[in-house]
Amino acid sequence: PTRRPIITSISSNKDSVTEIAGADKEITAGTNSPIDATSSNSESSFGESVPYVPLSQRNSQPANNGNSDPEFFVLDNDTIEVDEILKKNRIRNIAVAIASFALAIFNYGYQFAHPITAVEILTSMEKQSAPLTTIGNNGKPTVIDFWAPWCENCKVGAPTLQAVEEEYGDRVNFIMVNADVGSSWPMIQLFGVDAIPHLALLSEEGDVETALIGPMSRNVLRADIDALLKHKEGCQKVEEVAPVCHDDLPYKMYDAFDKKQDGRRINFQER
Repeated sequence: PTRRPIITSISSNKDSVTEIAGADKEITAGTNSPIDATSSNSESSFGESVPYVPLSQRNSQPANNGNSDPEFFVLDNDTIEVDEILKKNRIRNIAVAIASFALAIFNYGYQFAHPITAVEILTSMEKQSAPLTTIGNNGKPTVIDFWAPWCENCKVGAPTLQAVEEEYGDRVNFIMVNADVGSSWPMIQLFGVDAIPHLALLSEEGDVETALIGPMSRNVLRADIDALLKHKEGCQKVEEVAPVCHDDLPYKMYDAFDKKQDGRRINFQER
């Protein structure tokens, strides 16, 4: 007697659940949610959307849907041209760097295999020597170097003499005399050369101030040349006697004109 009401109750509960589910279906079919309404009106409110194109894919031509402006992608074409120019410049710079490095290696190898000898330096300086007529005539002091190809001390001092000549440039006359050549004998006698290397230092007036015998350091040669270039203030000729218008030379060695002062001034004239 107690089981039947329980079964009846379950049946009645099923019927009520069925009725509620049917009612929910009717409500759902008859009404629209706010989210559905927004979704249905999205196209009419904002128009047609434009797809996003990643930066890495912008080199390709985008699809034209008929409504997009063809000039919208002009900037991408300019970007492509700039990238191409930068790429070409980068390749050119790399090529120039490689060529410069290869040229430097080749130059170093050539100089290592073909070193410039001291005799070549002295010969080259002799070809570029100032003419003898510049002595005492162009207002510049003069350095005359007597040398020979067989002179070892001349070879030792060649780089130093070349460096000094490059340093002073046009302010000093540099004259090279190859004592091994027969035509140089008159100059050897005139300057009283009895040993080489013989560096004769002359003032701008053409007076032989001293001679440095043997290889000289750069500092010694520079000190004497600087003294020849430094003028004294108020230096004027008095009673036909030419005064010394430069500082005293700090380094003096050999004076070939000690006993013949009249022959100290050298002046060559063109004929």
